[in-house]
Amino acid sequence: MDAYSQESESLRQALYDLEQHEQEVSRRRRQQGLNYFIPNPPQAKALRSSARTIAYCGGNRSGKSSCGAFWLSCHLTHNYPKCACHGEWFHVERRFNRPLKAVIVATEFPIIERTIEPKLMSQLPKDWIASGGIKRTPQGYLRRVIGKDGGIIDVLTNEMDQMAFESADWDLAWIDEPMSRGKYFAVNRGLLDRAGLKFLSFTPLIEPWMKEEIVDRADGKHIDVIQADTYENTADIHGNAILSKEHIEEFERDMPEDLRQTRIHGRFFHLRGIVYPEYTSSIHERDWAYQYPDPVIAVMDPHDRQPHHVIWAWVNRLDHLHVDRELVINATVQELKKAILWTEQQAGYRIRMRLIDPNFGRRPLISTGRTLVEDLARPPFPVRFFEANDDKTTGILKVKEYLHYNPKLPLGLTNMPRLYFHNTRVPKTIHSIRNYQYEEWKGQSKEEKDPKEKDKQKDTHGADVIRYLSMMNPTFDSPFALSERTQLEEAPY
Repeated sequence: MDAYSQESESLRQALYDLEQHEQEVSRRRRQQGLNYFIPNPPQAKALRSSARTIAYCGGNRSGKSSCGAFWLSCHLTHNYPKCACHGEWFHVERRFNRPLKAVIVATEFPIIERTIEPKLMSQLPKDWIASGGIKRTPQGYLRRVIGKDGGIIDVLTNEMDQMAFESADWDLAWIDEPMSRGKYFAVNRGLLDRAGLKFLSFTPLIEPWMKEEIVDRADGKHIDVIQADTYENTADIHGNAILSKEHIEEFERDMPEDLRQTRIHGRFFHLRGIVYPEYTSSIHERDWAYQYPDPVIAVMDPHDRQPHHVIWAWVNRLDHLHVDRELVINATVQELKKAILWTEQQAGYRIRMRLIDPNFGRRPLISTGRTLVEDLARPPFPVRFFEANDDKTTGILKVKEYLHYNPKLPLGLTNMPRLYFHNTRVPKTIHSIRNYQYEEWKGQSKEEKDPKEKDKQKDTHGADVIRYLSMMNPTFDSPFALSERTQLEEAPY
């Protein structure tokens, strides 16, 4: 055999070996998909959560269903993978070592056939499933999977009657896409006896109740919300490519803005008139500790019949604003002053400025004849406020400027917001910012009219104080109005 023939034979053998290797990898992926799954960043965050309810609220193709199938399969098999670079993927407190009962809830049976079953079977090891353990409806749709260890997966859909969700108990629930309110709470009841866990993976096109009653109640402990952008699914945590950025941009290009906010960025479709679409929980909400003597600004939106809303924000050396604490309180003027000073003393703040809604601050009180600003400044416990700038249109644009970053680019010094919120200490303010909406036209004629530019006057107090704060345009070295002497006078209180 000449050298050319030897080289050709060697090449054929190498190609044959490569093909055999690829076939073996493919077989192992089909049989043991858990061992080959590598999450993208939002998926990794969701899997590490210790909350009993994990809501993966994402755009199209952001890895929602794949993550749900992986989460469920890991719990059922008690196989909790990890990697050398990123450690454990599952929180130790949320692991099981006994046979489990689980339920999967999908929108309709065709979705089970097209999405749920392929995703589940790509992750669930074939050797976990008992002989004859796959049960189907008369129409051929998956309805139950039985494991060799006694574990069970029930498969339900929103098409089914409410009673199909009752009189059952489960350890795990994977809810894929939005579901009706009544059936959701029926699933909750089924998890009660076993203190079960829930994983919700959905694009929020329908069922707006889920925002108010699930997403907005997130505290990171009982409910954890991961808002996933489609652009975050371009690579896994090891840098391996998943989706093409160019293909996502092509998908997004001809999409209306209201759909883009939902299908790309995972924001609720019923908030079509959202004022601050730039706000992203995973970006703008942080955890930190205040460092004295960074300057702090207090901002108050007072009210007659509703609670007063006060926030405190500190400015770092990059001139970024960190909304650190809030006070939402029904109180007399004297009680309000004490509560403000007590909060500032407990936090160890260096107060450099306090701002107040000018419309209310300069209004004379019926009880005293003095303005609220004058009453707040009276001894004992004087608290001095200055009028904020109430230019609403300019203020909204200013807040948008502070929130802005380019989600298509990596975060860094040249691409980062200038406004952040503490992820546990300012829930009312966060709720207000996230839900601040323009009024929308109603009825069939809406498509033929321009959007309204008037904001809805409901739950706006947190958004208002952020607007007052941003209009001040504070910087770390700003010459604030409160003097050092004033600060020293207030320190004992």
